[in-house]
Amino acid sequence: MTRGNISSRERKVAWRLTRLVLIGAFAIGALAVRDIVRGLPDGDDPTFVATTTEPPVSSTDGSGPDDSSPPETTEPTTTTTWEPARSFTLVATGELLVHEYVADRAADYGGVGTWDFRPMFRLVRPILAGADVALCHLETPLSADNSDLAYYPGFRVPFELADAIADAGWDGCSVASNHSLDAGTTGVASTLDHLGRAGVATTGMAVDAADDRPATFEVDGISIAHLSYTDLMNGGSLPTQPEWLVPWVDAGEILADAAATRAAGAEFVVLSLHWGPEYETEPTDRQSELVDTLLASPDVDLLLGHGTHVPQPVIERDGKYAAIGLGNFLSNQPGDERRMCSECPAATQDGLIAWFAVGDLPDGSVGVVDAAYVPTWVHRSSTYEVVPLGIDEPTGVDPAVLDESARRTAAVVEPVLRRLTIDAFG
Repeated sequence: MTRGNISSRERKVAWRLTRLVLIGAFAIGALAVRDIVRGLPDGDDPTFVATTTEPPVSSTDGSGPDDSSPPETTEPTTTTTWEPARSFTLVATGELLVHEYVADRAADYGGVGTWDFRPMFRLVRPILAGADVALCHLETPLSADNSDLAYYPGFRVPFELADAIADAGWDGCSVASNHSLDAGTTGVASTLDHLGRAGVATTGMAVDAADDRPATFEVDGISIAHLSYTDLMNGGSLPTQPEWLVPWVDAGEILADAAATRAAGAEFVVLSLHWGPEYETEPTDRQSELVDTLLASPDVDLLLGHGTHVPQPVIERDGKYAAIGLGNFLSNQPGDERRMCSECPAATQDGLIAWFAVGDLPDGSVGVVDAAYVPTWVHRSSTYEVVPLGIDEPTGVDPAVLDESARRTAAVVEPVLRRLTIDAFG
């Protein structure tokens, strides 16, 4: 995907992380191929397995008829390797929830009459820009011209956030959420307009039926589709009228959309669902049942969840993954003296960057071959920077606070996801 210029330091961090993911991906992929090859009946060579046979080698030195010793002949050797195939990396992040204090800090960065959110993503930019596809979840509608800004409980936030999203390296955003209609249909239009202007693909809201379609990407010849739905709507009911305004979580509708997307040529289909009760780590029965139903479909490859504002578990089913809740990525939770959130646990300050290596599989399909994550934490007391824990931590923050945040997230998403750190390179 096309990205803005990044510094040499950012390139170094991005390349190190990419190498780490790819090393794990190829190792796991090779093991998967080995297992598949062992289980294949004779004559069934998988598409991406190459078999090379070395002929027998005789030990005779050819010195002539006086050499009476019989030659020793080695057995033929056969080597099976996994040939390189198409692949890409995908990262996904949690809620971008711009509370008033977050916007105030962006105003400080931007100067008079402007809001600059870009410094808040400075530390995570190398990770996002280093992936082939980066997906965000924008929960708060964007104002058309910043003349009507509003925050909790009904949001219309500075439109410069769209520029920061693009600058940070995100390629697309899911936008279906409980706040999608906070600013009515004009908020839908302005959100889509500003993200489109910034070059960020969107899915999950539409201003007319013709725009009700998935976001699509292509990397290394692999066609990727992203669809977005919400199970919640503040101050309204679902489905919306018209239904394409904000897609809602209905298993039958989602599966039909995924099947149509696959039929249209998508080789890897990603779903983003805004769902679940706020501040609850454990999935509800409804979430668990939907995970089972959706991942069982041959038309769904990856599920990303949002909405609870805290990380939730990651589920793996036959090589498919459901990150049920990615937590907050940028917000003011758990609150401050201006707007306290007594019900917000400490985990509302935690989040993660989920990282997936995806590629051609030996059976001819496209799927996840490795899954990892970087825990994140919002530096609310100062810069509102999103901190990638273990990758680029700021000075002046108690290390025990950062360690505790990382432990909270690890307890929820590991061992299904493995943690990425710079320390892995020594």
